[in-house]
Amino acid sequence: MASFLDRKKVLVLGAMGRSGKAITELLTDCGAVVAITDTNTDGNPPVPVEKDFRPAQGLDLLDEFKPDVLVTAPGIPFSLPIFEAAESRGIEVYGEMDLSFRIMEERGAHPYVFAITGTDGKSTSVSLLEHLVRGLRFAPSVVACGNIGLPLSQVILDGTPDLLVVECSSFQLERIHYFHAQSASILNLADAHLDRYESIQEYGEAKVNIGLYQGSFDLLVLSEDFPSLPGLSRLHGRIERLDVQSFAPSVENLLERLPIPGQHNRWNLMFCLRMLQDYFQRNGMIWEDYVPDLESAIANFRGLPHRMEIVAQKNGLLFINDSKATTIQSALVAFHSFENRPLHLLMGGLDKHSDFHAFAGGHARIYPFGQAGRRVAEHTGAEECFETLEEAFYSACEHAHASLPALQTNQENGPVILLSPGCASQDAYKNYEERGKHFRELAESYK
Repeated sequence: MASFLDRKKVLVLGAMGRSGKAITELLTDCGAVVAITDTNTDGNPPVPVEKDFRPAQGLDLLDEFKPDVLVTAPGIPFSLPIFEAAESRGIEVYGEMDLSFRIMEERGAHPYVFAITGTDGKSTSVSLLEHLVRGLRFAPSVVACGNIGLPLSQVILDGTPDLLVVECSSFQLERIHYFHAQSASILNLADAHLDRYESIQEYGEAKVNIGLYQGSFDLLVLSEDFPSLPGLSRLHGRIERLDVQSFAPSVENLLERLPIPGQHNRWNLMFCLRMLQDYFQRNGMIWEDYVPDLESAIANFRGLPHRMEIVAQKNGLLFINDSKATTIQSALVAFHSFENRPLHLLMGGLDKHSDFHAFAGGHARIYPFGQAGRRVAEHTGAEECFETLEEAFYSACEHAHASLPALQTNQENGPVILLSPGCASQDAYKNYEERGKHFRELAESYK
């Protein structure tokens, strides 16, 4: 069967990232005539293309190539003039995920789709839900994809599974026309990406689009405090505020089995369980029959690297790598996860003039480091300021270890050395992964 894209001229923006490369290959597989552009001029596209316009991004591309369709990777803002100009000429405009979804359904693949968005916790929740599904005794094929790193277009190229767990960023949800999930969640909403959105309300409306094409039998789960945005009135699915009482009695026991720390991770698990419960109900499955499977899978979940990751437990100290916490909101979540234990918090990195006053006078001793270290110290009243993460690490270990005799502690309630920087990493590291890896190496070698 010929694709609706067969012989169509398609221009791919952001073509040299992971999503861009995958959608370029998928479009070629659909018989499209593909041109690409990207500010990155290094390397070659994954397949031969009709035109390579890199690094041009201007409106003259529309005249030169005369595309029928524009498709863009998530990092390219739809506010660029080329998109408005394209739509004014009747040219179809898609994001990579939305166009991939249309191609998938055109090819006759209709997997059950779970979708998760929110400001924080998306990747952990997506990985957790995929892990839980893999632990079910009937072993459906399942793939976690989307913003977590594996583009939906690549999944289609590789072979669509029975179930998809899709992480959706606000960027991917800004303009959708086809993507829909049978079970979806918006975990939370906090100030973020305000360089792309005019307000948190506009940012929240992009998140709400996750339910835009759901039908009356589909479920959208919201956090209890998610605002009542106007966009919610446009949705046709079942909208629920997450309430633990909506679960079977066995849920409390399931939550207690989660080994990764933090109340926020228990909330993430509740969202996953509610979506699974909905999946079971829609497929005539009895929840209680699968509780043993879920108990085992939850107990074996180890989380994601750099997200509240337990990297070592030695000499009475617990070392946790939360390098992915690059915002104040995500660092606060980690900060409040250890209110019953002595907490030694490493904060700092690239200085973006954030406000750290929320960490002042709390239960943690703060160790500011990096470019933002002085600001962290001024806002929190920290006693010292350190040039590097390594210096802050050893100072934290020294103070934590000195407190052990007085605490008469055990591994259950001993001091925590937590890297939850609340800042981006690019003052000293290539990315948060490199920073987290350095912290892990320091913790593993600490004696």
